[in-house]
Parts: sequence; C-alpha cells; structure tokens
Amino acid sequence: MLKRLLITLTTVLAVAAPVAVATASPASASPRTQAIAMAYSYIDTMAFSKAGLSDQLVYEGFKRPVANYAVDHIAVSWRKQAVRMAKEYLDTMAFSCQGLIDQLVYEKFSYANASYGAHHSSAC
Repeated sequence: MLKRLLITLTTVLAVAAPVAVATASPASASPRTQAIAMAYSYIDTMAFSKAGLSDQLVYEGFKRPVANYAVDHIAVSWRKQAVRMAKEYLDTMAFSCQGLIDQLVYEKFSYANASYGAHHSSAC
C-alpha cells in the first residue's frame, strides 16, 4: 500500500512538472528510450526488483517487451535495490529475518537477492 501511494505521488509529480518530464524524454524519443528514462526516474525515487520495475513500466503503458528491454538496459544493482527496499520496510514496520525475505520475494526479488537484502539490513 505504501509503495502504491509513493507510485501515485510520483505520477502526480510527473504530471505537475511536464517540463522536467519533457526534458528527460522528448516526444521524438523511441519507446525504449522513454521506458529507460522512466525506469531511472522510478529507481531514483524508490527501490524496485527487476520484475517489479518491469511490471510498473507495463502499468505505465509500455508494452512488456519494451519494459523488459528497459530493465535489462539500466545500470542498477538489484542486490542494492533489495537492501534499499528491506531498509524502507524496516523504517515503517518490524519484520523477522524470514518475514522480510518473504516480503522481498513477494515484491518479486529473486530469493537470492531477497536474502541478501534482508541480511544486509538490521532484520537478520
């Protein structure tokens, strides 16, 4: 729920600041370029798993192959994203180590990245 709220706020800010959005992804840019720009915008705002970010780009209207292309072509450490999301969860609620791993897997991190994220936060 918190993630959806942040996504909604990000979307509202993007609509409220069309100059920044237009500068980051001009209308003449290809869908792949636009998807990559949007992927970076989301990653700058909050933590995502690779699959979660792809799903978010599809939700934003990109076709699945374009969304997958974008997440495959951005420079991001998915392990660091798992740590970041683990810490974001721990800032708002308590988790056991396994509970946090399960939550990160629910957020579509691989088990290995979820475990890494949980073990590199204060939960484990």
